[in-house]
Amino acid sequence: MFMKAKHLIIAGMALLAFAACNKEGSIDPIFKGDKAYINVQLAYSSPETKGTATTPPFYYGTAKENEINNAHFFFYYADGSFAAHASKTLDWKSNGLDDKTQDNIERIGGGVVVLEGLKSTVYPAYMSVVLNASDKMVDDLSQKSIVEAQAYIVESLATQNDKVWTNFTMSSTTFDNGEERTGYFCEKVQPQNFQETADDAKADANVVTAYVERLAAKVQVSYGENLNLNNKEIGSFDVDGTPTTLYFNILGWGLNGTAKTSYTFKNIKPTWTAESSSLGFTWNDASNHRSYWAKFPLYDDSNAYYPLSNEDLADKKKETALDYISYNGLNVEVGKSAYCRENTNTKNVLKEVFASAVTSVLLKAQVVDKEGKVVGLVNFDKKLYTFDKYKKKVLDNYFSNADTDKKIYKKTADNKYEGVNTSDLVEENIADGNVKLKFINGTYYTGDGTDAGTYKEITADAATALLNGNDAIPATLASYYKDGQMYYDIPIEHLREGAKYTSANFKTNGLEEGLYGVVRNHYYMLSINSIKNLGKAVYDPEEVIIPSDDDIKNYYVGAKINILSWKVVEQGVDL
Repeated sequence: MFMKAKHLIIAGMALLAFAACNKEGSIDPIFKGDKAYINVQLAYSSPETKGTATTPPFYYGTAKENEINNAHFFFYYADGSFAAHASKTLDWKSNGLDDKTQDNIERIGGGVVVLEGLKSTVYPAYMSVVLNASDKMVDDLSQKSIVEAQAYIVESLATQNDKVWTNFTMSSTTFDNGEERTGYFCEKVQPQNFQETADDAKADANVVTAYVERLAAKVQVSYGENLNLNNKEIGSFDVDGTPTTLYFNILGWGLNGTAKTSYTFKNIKPTWTAESSSLGFTWNDASNHRSYWAKFPLYDDSNAYYPLSNEDLADKKKETALDYISYNGLNVEVGKSAYCRENTNTKNVLKEVFASAVTSVLLKAQVVDKEGKVVGLVNFDKKLYTFDKYKKKVLDNYFSNADTDKKIYKKTADNKYEGVNTSDLVEENIADGNVKLKFINGTYYTGDGTDAGTYKEITADAATALLNGNDAIPATLASYYKDGQMYYDIPIEHLREGAKYTSANFKTNGLEEGLYGVVRNHYYMLSINSIKNLGKAVYDPEEVIIPSDDDIKNYYVGAKINILSWKVVEQGVDL
């Protein structure tokens, strides 16, 4: 199965496989020369995750995802201190491309690695691998101990040119091998693996096999078989008091709430014991040299900031833990894939704030009529209106309820006044798809509406203040589907089975660690099965989208997620 060459071989290009660490034994032989040769096989496993486990469970990467441009090997002594760095151009054999598979290993590669400049007479005891590493990563990792390498955080993920992703960074896989001292990512090497010549190292008995995985998680969105794209009807809604059938257009999608950095080597907690399944789900897979959960750099960090809304973000002016995207930034085509760093957290963090702390798919959509013409809507007081009818409803409400001396008028001639109308009002963006109404610049009056009445001149700002009232929530507050713009927020499910985010009392009764999150080398395949609800309104398409917990319950889509090898997770969604 593996290549018979005097080099380090990485077997299998399935992103979810982690590097196994062997138990440490005694190291008696003494290194006597100035060079040592080691034959290494590298295997990388297919990506996988759980939302719903698939059959088969893995998925081969594409040619771009499997491309290897450089390979770097880092060696450590038995005490975990740094020993040496070596690099090698490897020969690779692919087991398959871009297809489902039972095989955990995607690609196999190998070569003879030469270690030079060792500063000890004792052979190294451990080895880690990084593929497609930047020069900075290599420089930083050269001299780091196992403990320091385990804590090393990078921005590197892949190279993105427009919508094409290449040069995926990969590293030794991590899983619970029972030895915390190895960082759970190091492969154990024995003295007999090191030879004085390249020919000796090529012997099959001397080969060291290591496993690598991509740092990226992969997400794909597609249309489900049950979604009728010939009749994109959402349903019948009362608009301006009249039953109206509304339709949808899907314009694309994107990933939101994505991590800014990741550990070079996947981090797990020693307390996540494989034996007791302390996490409550099967997260360790030693036989496949991989695991299905991890810590991202801000995991369980009480200082990490997940905003509740754009208004909250503007008030606090703090650095967010995750990156958020705008409506205009949702430009991935349905059927295509996107990539992100892993993002995981504890249930205690997610109970405080869920929607903006998890990575989600945002489905970009528009409200249209049967002919495909855009329909701009306003959700005011839990009822739908066209924009002008919304303004009229606001004024009707105001004149019906305002005190006589607080009603607002315009002057038409000497001692002639008439009530303001919809042309005097424009919308003002608040944030998060919400607007309120304000009066255009001009002079306004309060009075009783009679020619003989007493009128008081007021400014446009004063008139606006009267219209919106003194409460914290403006009386004219509404969500505005400007140009029909809307999105659906779909939190990405991971491997654990349990309650859904749309369930009643989800955060207090059902939320468990591992239900939601994205993990490196997993392939999250999401299919849209139905759309029967309006999405969340978008007013400013350049504003970043920060979902709220209420939004994901009220504006959800029916979807299904699979995660594959890449370890595959499938998720179906009904919206």
